[in-house]
Formats: sequence, C-alpha cells, structure tokens
Amino acid sequence: MSSGPGFHNRQIVLATTICNLLYDLGPSTYDEISPTIQYWIDDCLTEQFTTIEDLVERVSPVAWSHRGSHPHISRFLKEFHEAPCRSEQTRSFVDELCVRILRWFSVASVDDLGRNQSRSLVSRGGGFGFVRAASFVGHLIGRGLLGRELVRRHISKQLTAHHYNDGDGDDTVKQVIRANAIYKLFTVSGNTLLQGFLEPEDVQVCFKRLETRILLGEIGGFDSWNTARLNVRCGPYLYPSHQNLT
Repeated sequence: MSSGPGFHNRQIVLATTICNLLYDLGPSTYDEISPTIQYWIDDCLTEQFTTIEDLVERVSPVAWSHRGSHPHISRFLKEFHEAPCRSEQTRSFVDELCVRILRWFSVASVDDLGRNQSRSLVSRGGGFGFVRAASFVGHLIGRGLLGRELVRRHISKQLTAHHYNDGDGDDTVKQVIRANAIYKLFTVSGNTLLQGFLEPEDVQVCFKRLETRILLGEIGGFDSWNTARLNVRCGPYLYPSHQNLT
C-alpha cells in the first residue's frame, strides 16, 4: 500500500464520502444510494486505498451523529453483509464496525453523560449523542448484527452499575440520560434483548432504572415516553410487574 503524499488525506475523503452517503439513506433514497455505498466500500478495500481498521475508525461516528436514519443505515449494513457476492474482507468491515460501535458505547456508559458536550470524554455529543448511539446499537441488535455474548459483555452491567449523589442536580440529569438510553435499547431492538441476550436479573435492574425516572419530560430535547411500546412478555421469561410501566 502506498504511503506517499496525500495518501492519508485520501482515506479521509473516502470515509467522508461513505458517511455522507449513509446519512442520505431514507425511504425514498435507499434503492438509489445503497448500490453506490456498496461500490465505495468494496472498491476502497479491494484496491487497498484504505484498511478495514482505518475505515471502521472513520465511519463509526455515524452511531453518535444526529444525522441519518438509524433504521436505514442498519438495514444497509445487514444487507451488505449478507449479499452472496460479498468478499470476506468487506464482511469483516461490517463485523468490526458493529463491534467497534458497541465497545465505544460500552466505554461511553461510564463517561460524564451530562448535556454539556465538552464534559464528555468518550461519547460524541454528550448525553444526547449517547442516547442516539443507544438507538443505533438497538437497531444493530434487532437486525442480528451483534451476537449474544458481545451484548451481555458490553451492555447490561455498564448501563446499570452506577452510583449517584442524592440531591445532586447534575447527577439527576445523568440518570435521566441513562434511562433514555436503556429505553431506546429496549424499544428499538424489539424483543431481542429479552430473548436470552440479557440475564433476567439484568432486565429487572434496567426496568427499575426506568421506573425511577419515569418523568423524562423534565429534560428537553429527548423523546417522550411511550410505555405502550415496551412489551416485556416475551421469551422464556415473564416480568409481570413490568408489563405496563405507567
């Protein structure tokens, strides 16, 4: 692979092109744009214009961005990965991208998740970015792009094992942000998280977090609660006390 002048800049341009195309995916544009994204990913990896590791690093911020449609980006990754003509190299790109996003989300769960972006060391966009990443991870789980062991290792304990100072207003904000992230994960991933991906005791703790922060309207900018969407009567487990979070 060339290492001459302009090579690293070329990597940035390629990744930026792919990210912008992913952001443009939507109901009316998907069929038109997705083949172009496939071409760019296939070509830049096959021709060794970049490496899998570098492309994963530069594309992974799509999970934190306020731009783009998570359902359509995750759909593209699923279809791209499963296409019969796909090479092992390009499949590896999708695998490593999904794992990278999950791991960064896990690390960010112990970050300072206040609303002030500058105080967040890991999560892009502060607390708002963390909730957006939760939505993206939920879509990856729902589409089967993240395995059970990975999810168990990187999600449940990191989201729930936190201690806050009672009466600290800033900590209240962080608790609400974390509850939003948990809610996004459960609603977006459908029933997948409850069908053996998480241990029953971890699910109980997650729902306890939700119950204690039920009034999310105290912070502007987040989605309103829609408890009717949160159906937990699924899989081999039944959580009767949480069938209706109202």
